[in-house]
Amino acid sequence: MERLWLKIGETARRLGVKPKVLRYWEQVIPEIQARRSKGNLRYYHVDELDRLLKIRNWLEEGLTVADCRELLLTGQLTRGLNLGLGAMAAPRRKAAGKAKPQTPRRPDVAKVTAALRKLLNQLADPVKL
Repeated sequence: MERLWLKIGETARRLGVKPKVLRYWEQVIPEIQARRSKGNLRYYHVDELDRLLKIRNWLEEGLTVADCRELLLTGQLTRGLNLGLGAMAAPRRKAAGKAKPQTPRRPDVAKVTAALRKLLNQLADPVKL
């Protein structure tokens, strides 16, 4: 008969991670709660292994632990895209006098090209649920 509760070391071995990784996951994902013994040892229920395997697989695909928490809670990932362009300030108007016509500000073409390549790579590698 298989045990229903596994110590953190056995759970980590089955997942292929170190125990400190499981402890970190517990900090970021409060929904993962190991049961504690009187000696304060962590025990994970065997039913929890499937969820922990999902987390490990998502991390191997490049998600963060916070992303994994969001997926577990909502079933979807709503991550903003950081294209590295930063905010572009609008040109200021002069208060008095005759205003000169201003040419529109153009972003650096190399920055835009790099940002578009980054976006293309992100879109080409969708998150799998």
